[in-house]
Amino acid sequence: MTIGFKKIIIIISIVFAVLLSLAASVVFFPKERNKNILNQGNQQEERQLENSDKKTELTDEEKVKAIAENFTMIYYSYTLWNFSNIESQYYYMTDEMKNREENRVTEMKKEIENQPQKYFTARAKLTDSNFVYYEEEKAAINIDLSIDNFAGAIAQRDTMVLVDEKGDRYAGDIKDLIMNTTNKNIEINLVKIGNEWKIDEIKEK
Repeated sequence: MTIGFKKIIIIISIVFAVLLSLAASVVFFPKERNKNILNQGNQQEERQLENSDKKTELTDEEKVKAIAENFTMIYYSYTLWNFSNIESQYYYMTDEMKNREENRVTEMKKEIENQPQKYFTARAKLTDSNFVYYEEEKAAINIDLSIDNFAGAIAQRDTMVLVDEKGDRYAGDIKDLIMNTTNKNIEINLVKIGNEWKIDEIKEK
């Protein structure tokens, strides 16, 4: 074998080795790269989920405030002679407040027994709220409401329909039934019983 021929063999071997390396990189490296990208994506999703969980975890103060706000808006939203706005909230009251409210509802039901049906609705919206104080087992929150008073209501006919103050079916815009809007300022007192916060008193200002 001549020296020239040996050189040709060596050159061919080197070229083949280079081509083989390139082929290996095309086949294997993209897979590894895709694997790394996938891992990075999974890690990012996990971090996003962790951050999302952290965002949904309310502090105790936020929970207390939310309880008071929701309670107050429901309590002051009602249809005349329908007391579900109070009765549906018994669970969130202390036993003492629940007893007071049950007695009050009983008295109001007696007062309207022989009166003609009227159609009136109040809908309360939260405009502001802030802590008067917050302690480990008691708190007070000042709440401002805007209350729309409607000369009408949702009533049972063949189906549930909107009626005006006389009880006649109303097909117009419900906003046209608004008589006035009033503002109300309330202080809600809460106490912690076990692990649950309960409404203990409503103070209207």
